[in-house]
Amino acid sequence: MGFLELFNSIKETTFVLAITAFALITTRLALKWLNMNFYFSKLKIPGPRPLPILGNFYDVIKRGLPYNDLALIKKYGRTIGYFEGTTPVVLTADSKFIKSILIKDFKTFANRKLIGAANIAPFNKFVSLMKDDEWKSVRAILSTMFTSGKLKSMSKLMNECVNQTIEHFQKIADNDEVFDSKKYFGGLSLNVICSCCLGIGVDSIKEPDMEFLKHIKKFFFDEGSVDVRLVLITLFPKFIEFVAKSGLMPMDSLDYLRNLNLQIIERRKQKLEHRDDFIQIMLEHEEQVNTNEISANEESDIKWNEKYLRKALSPEEIFSQSMMFLLAGYETTANTLSFIAYNLARHPEVQNKLIEEVEDVLANHNGDVNYDSVNDMKYMNMVIDETLRIFPTAVRLDRIASENYEFEGMKIVKDQQIIVPIWAIHHDPEKIDSNTYLPFGIGPRNCLGMRFALLNIKLCIAKVLTRFQFETCDQTLKTIEIDSSGLGRSKEPVYLKIKNRF
Repeated sequence: MGFLELFNSIKETTFVLAITAFALITTRLALKWLNMNFYFSKLKIPGPRPLPILGNFYDVIKRGLPYNDLALIKKYGRTIGYFEGTTPVVLTADSKFIKSILIKDFKTFANRKLIGAANIAPFNKFVSLMKDDEWKSVRAILSTMFTSGKLKSMSKLMNECVNQTIEHFQKIADNDEVFDSKKYFGGLSLNVICSCCLGIGVDSIKEPDMEFLKHIKKFFFDEGSVDVRLVLITLFPKFIEFVAKSGLMPMDSLDYLRNLNLQIIERRKQKLEHRDDFIQIMLEHEEQVNTNEISANEESDIKWNEKYLRKALSPEEIFSQSMMFLLAGYETTANTLSFIAYNLARHPEVQNKLIEEVEDVLANHNGDVNYDSVNDMKYMNMVIDETLRIFPTAVRLDRIASENYEFEGMKIVKDQQIIVPIWAIHHDPEKIDSNTYLPFGIGPRNCLGMRFALLNIKLCIAKVLTRFQFETCDQTLKTIEIDSSGLGRSKEPVYLKIKNRF
């Protein structure tokens, strides 16, 4: 066979192989799509028809995540089946089903969705990603951080951060300036987490170029745009390891923060420094384990069996939880404070009533804004609760079925992902029920840092209102539209004015 004949033969063979491969891939995708079309009908769950590969994710892009959830409920009912990429998801706004998932049948739905991050340190040790007994053990240990005594001690660190924010607000008020509420409350939230969870006091507004802060800020999703990392993780959750290795995840910053955290832990162990924060609480817990002085935490929402408390977190595990508090707590607290300020500015009658309560309560506490005084502010609780109804900290929560399950004729298969659309439920006037107010979730796996976050918010709002009041300006949004990050944040900056009261 001549060279030309050989070349033509190879070319023909390659062409045939390419056509065959294309046909096989196309057939596989077609069969996959066909199965997707009938997947939920077999389980007696209604829902929209999916597109190939994208599933129903295009609707999320078109409408926005929270608004798409609400649209699905209005069109298909309280429980819907749809696809995120090729992943089947059951979304439910049924209060009875929600109670079964989060409380009544919690054992079947104890775990959350696992993404590829579960294989990457430190994310692999986040309590929010842990399962079964491992989750119970770490959750029990971390719950010791949120007793009244520990929160009262940490409130002093929080107040230091609030005082920094007050100084920044004073300059803004004196100069009659407009301010970006998310920027300043984000600064406060970041300062509190760094101080109480990472063991480092910072002023992120005054010194934004600190090396430590530069590394931390690399982990936050971009605002005002669709973050490519978020899209990749949503459509292809197993690809997060690729995201990390491809440079889209700042692993160098992770190494920097880990080394710094381990240095702080070592200094604490050597008694070279002491601070009433998360690291100190975990090290004190370790000492109690070593001296066999552990007892069940009576203040916890769950009365943990002592066996779960008879473990100490390693330095790596402490770092993991510190990073989890950072990633879970920064955005949520910053958004909530920003939205509270926005609501108060838009409703001056509510703000005046809240100021009156703050003044009355502080008169009985020697004028001190502290752990005890803010917990006596009942109207403050109402303002926060209503803000969290309108603007919940997370758009939705998820659970995974550990076994086959049936609810009112609908079949939930093992490993099925269940979504509870918090924002959509909170904006449905027909869903007024104790099981459908979910800013922190409900049941054994509700938000671990709820008391910490609420204390931080109360201290800030109370102290700010002793000196200032919020007002709208020409740049203030008439309505706030929530973005598709899932973090319950505004698409546009929330600009306000802050005025001296005296």
